[in-house]
Amino acid sequence: MWRPVLVVAVVALAGCSGLFASADTSSPERPLTPAPVPETTTGTVALPRENGSVDLDRILDRHEAALADRSFNRHVEREGPQNTRDVWVDRERGITRVRRTFGPLTDDAVVADGMLYRSVRDDPDTDYTATASDGQIPYVPSASGAARLRVVLDAEGYDRLGTVQRDGRALAVVASTDTEVPVSGADPDQAVAMRSRIYVDRMGIVRYVDHWERRTDGTVFVLRWQVMTGIDRVPVPWWADEIGLYG
Repeated sequence: MWRPVLVVAVVALAGCSGLFASADTSSPERPLTPAPVPETTTGTVALPRENGSVDLDRILDRHEAALADRSFNRHVEREGPQNTRDVWVDRERGITRVRRTFGPLTDDAVVADGMLYRSVRDDPDTDYTATASDGQIPYVPSASGAARLRVVLDAEGYDRLGTVQRDGRALAVVASTDTEVPVSGADPDQAVAMRSRIYVDRMGIVRYVDHWERRTDGTVFVLRWQVMTGIDRVPVPWWADEIGLYG
């Protein structure tokens, strides 16, 4: 079960916005463009429902299953382009790369052929380390991101707004009701104000997320997400050139 958040307001379609990346996914910073406003017409993307509302647990289960046999890139920004995660997965060749940035610091890792390679940024004589992989993906709880979204989208009251078309793809728009409820003595991590939009395609993949929340202690948390499937290969970082990931 997801922890409930008090929800008392109504979503307004006009003025809702999302930030979707549109440039090369191998670049550490990418320009973002406004999302389309959802239409109010019934869409063609089926979504699982429970008790009259969209079932986010099942949406995320479907998302994870849909990416289990696909190559993809997942780009996530938290509070802006200086705090990012990129995950690339090449299913055909069994290569996964994760890069995270926080301000001027970058951590980079590649998992391939049972080995984990990590970039080294504090030793001028060593570009990377190589160890046997334990099967875990570094820096993220899951490649698909479903585990992260289960934590971030920690609220009830999500429902479908409509459907948009983007790059020839129909996307169902799922939104939280906007919230503005002060909670006396609440957990400082509890969200008291939230605006959240989730865009799901016909395969069940969560293509975009635009999430904003303010917590009890006044902290503002922002997360923006994009998933691109059908990538040809993982971009090889400079420090991994000699590994020969692609021969």
